[in-house]
Amino acid sequence: MCHTVNESKILIEIENFVENVSVTKRKPHNFYNQLTELLVQLNQIYNPDYSYVPAIEAMIELLLDLDEYLDDPECLYERLIRISFEDIQRDFKRHYRGQKRQLRDHRHSESENTKTLVDRMQEISDKYSRILVVRVDLAYPLKFQDQIGILDFKDDMDVLRTRLRDQDTVFKKLIAYAWALEQGADKGYHCHLLLVYKGSDYRNAYWIADQVGKLWSDITEGLGCHFNCHTAAYLKQFSDRNRLGIGMIHRKNLDEVNNMLNTVKYLVRPEKESQHLRVKTKKRMRTFG
Repeated sequence: MCHTVNESKILIEIENFVENVSVTKRKPHNFYNQLTELLVQLNQIYNPDYSYVPAIEAMIELLLDLDEYLDDPECLYERLIRISFEDIQRDFKRHYRGQKRQLRDHRHSESENTKTLVDRMQEISDKYSRILVVRVDLAYPLKFQDQIGILDFKDDMDVLRTRLRDQDTVFKKLIAYAWALEQGADKGYHCHLLLVYKGSDYRNAYWIADQVGKLWSDITEGLGCHFNCHTAAYLKQFSDRNRLGIGMIHRKNLDEVNNMLNTVKYLVRPEKESQHLRVKTKKRMRTFG
């Protein structure tokens, strides 16, 4: 789906705007100009069937109240300046309190996910003498992000998850996997993917990550990109500090096992609040599995 604005970017900008307005002591400079511009952009991407975080809902309420003015930014601005800053701030604060509650719930959920994943990886490392742990990040380059909405991301991930379950091509003989969906200011919608194989079946983690990247490119019809966590330069950052926790992990090497367990925690690290999804295609859309 092609948007004239970057959906992910505008949603993060709106969230930041609502948060800043909620906590400020005085009306920000160019407040009504910014509000007008954000409402016009939100109107281009808003979908009533989607589930948005409370900060975005605050703007959606305004959007729906001012529906008749949205086709003309000048008329919209003139209408907005007749609403006092204090009234808008009061509504934003109400939603922002809901946002903070939702983020607390998000942190708790991520903590539970982290514990589940670490326990599972501990079981696997206890079971096999060596395992190959592969990390790859899947995203969309900035130049294509205006063509990618949350539905496109979900559809692409649905295809990838089907391939993971079917264990075809590069996923053959996979013994475990985990994925986490996130949204960042620069990376837009993206996925952290963890793959685990028996060390007796595969040895080359770089090759596997590269093949997954090519598969992602196919799934996204050339719009996707990937980051291979197994390049020599990237691995050196961690091996130099004795923190390397991906690649071949030997059960008898406790440093490798502990580093691996610390690495998998990053996949759903609760403190990564700025990476939460601001929109879902439905309220119960999964962001971890």
